[in-house]
This record gives sequence, structure tokens and C-alpha cells, in this order.
Amino acid sequence: MARSSPKRCHRDRDESAVGQPLVTVVAAVVDQWRRAPAVLQALAWMIAAGILFAGLNAAQKFLTHELPPPEVVCLRYVVGSALLAPLVIRAGWSAYRPRRPLLMAGRSVVHAAGSLLWFTAIPHVGLAEISAIGFTGPIWMMLGASLFLGERMYGARWTATLVAFAGVLIVLWPGLIRADFDTWPSLMLLACSPLMAISFLISKALTRHERPESIVFWLGIGMGTILLPVAAVDWRWPTAWQWALLAGCGGVGSSAHYAMTRAFRIADVSALQSVRFLDLLWAAAMGMIVFGSLPTLWTLAGGIVICAATVWIARYEARRRPA
Repeated sequence: MARSSPKRCHRDRDESAVGQPLVTVVAAVVDQWRRAPAVLQALAWMIAAGILFAGLNAAQKFLTHELPPPEVVCLRYVVGSALLAPLVIRAGWSAYRPRRPLLMAGRSVVHAAGSLLWFTAIPHVGLAEISAIGFTGPIWMMLGASLFLGERMYGARWTATLVAFAGVLIVLWPGLIRADFDTWPSLMLLACSPLMAISFLISKALTRHERPESIVFWLGIGMGTILLPVAAVDWRWPTAWQWALLAGCGGVGSSAHYAMTRAFRIADVSALQSVRFLDLLWAAAMGMIVFGSLPTLWTLAGGIVICAATVWIARYEARRRPA
């Protein structure tokens, strides 16, 4: 029998010694994650969703300059569900069979309507107006969670959300003082915000009956089915590079929706809304990385306010005892 050389045995021991601390650190992180309060886990999922959506929006910005926006949205959702197909096949139909098919279909209709309004309006509206109107979404979400989901609206949640929204206004103030909201695209964005809030509230309701993976998968199927006729009106076949970018968008978009749905499953919608204002900071960071746009002093000041509100509500929710 061949005998291992002393040098090889020594090298194997060194590699094992190097890998052991990494394994220990990962195990400790996983243990801390499992022991963390549910609301902190939900906030972490929401933050992850915001970062993924920021990357998705940057990639879609490139695509919408080369392909019609309805086609980009349609293919992004279809490709996202196609990437999930192996998981569906592996888990079986029983795991992904919709328990509330009408609610899922209704969500797809509302989400498609909101997406079409959004993508139709944004070429005609400035960034400041888009962001300011878009960030009214958390307020609609909190109102809807109280009216339709029966969530209790604590003063701390409203305070954190409104303070974070004030931080957004600080970031956008230089653009807002020059903005013109008396246009039909701005009205379309105003209509889009509650529609998207309704979509996410339905997603929260679905988490009581469906798996997060199933909710994401069927949203993609529904969006593709509804938007395909709209996209077909001005269809352009993507190039190989565009297909690759669409595949990336599909994967990132599905991951973002999955992270958001996991957050909705384990915490109240109203407890998570202040974190959504961090999306503005992720967008600013993505703009700096991808497009070379440096943040302004207004962005840094508003970012401090948003982060302070987020940290404060996270600490409050972690200490608060369930009612």
C-alpha cells in the first residue's frame, strides 16, 4: 500500500487548520441567526430584498433603453419562474399547488396594472418626483395592514415610518423644489403606489396559506400571462447578451420577491415599512457603483436620518413583547 509523504500530510493538516476557523464562524453566525427575534430576521430579509431590487433596477435600466419596457417586465417575470422550474419539479406539484388560486390571480392582475403604470410614466417624470411619489408606498401599506389585515398600528411604527420618509424628502429636496407635479405621468405614479401596496398586502395574506417559493413562482407565471399580449404589440427579439441580462434579472428579481415574502411571513407588514426607505440608499450606492454618480450632501444627511429610524424601530421591535 502506498504511503502518504510527510509533506502531503503536513499540508493537509495546514489546510484543515485554516478551514476550521471559517467553519466555526459560519456555524456561530447561523446559530445567532436562528436565535434572533423573528422581527429582526424579517428586517434582515427586507434589507436583502431592497439590495436585490436595487441591482435589478440598475440592470432593467440598461434593458429598457434597448427593448420596450412591457417586454422587459414580461420576460423578467417569465424567466424568473423558468429558473424556479427545477425546484418545482423536484418538490412536486403538491408543494407548489396554489391553495388560493383566485387570490394569486388577483394579485397578478393588480401587480401587472401597477407595473404598466410605472413603466409608462417614468420616462416622462423626473427622478425626484418618481422617488417622492414611490416612497408613499409604505404609508399605503401601513394603512392597508391596519384596515384589511387587522394589524395593530403602534405609535412607534408610525413614528419610524414618518421619520424615514422625512429622510427621503431631505435626499430629494434639491429636486423637489424644481419639480412639477401637475402632469398626467405624476398622476399615473400616484395611482401606481397604492396598487403596488395592494399587491404586497395580498402577498402577506397569501403567506398564511402558501409557501414563499410558490407565491414567487405563480406571480411570475401570472405576470407573464397578463403582460405577454401587451409586450407583443411592440415585440423585439432580444440578442444573446440581452437574454443573458434578462436571465440575471429573472434570478435577482425572484430572489428579491422571495426575500420580501419571507419577511412578510414572519412579521407584521407595518413593522417592516421603515426599512423600505433604505431602498433609496441602495439605489444611490448602485448608481455610484454602476453609473459613477457620487452621493450629495443631501443624500448623506437624509441617509443618516433613514438609518437612525431603521435602527431605532429594529431595537424597539426586538424588545417589544407580542400582544
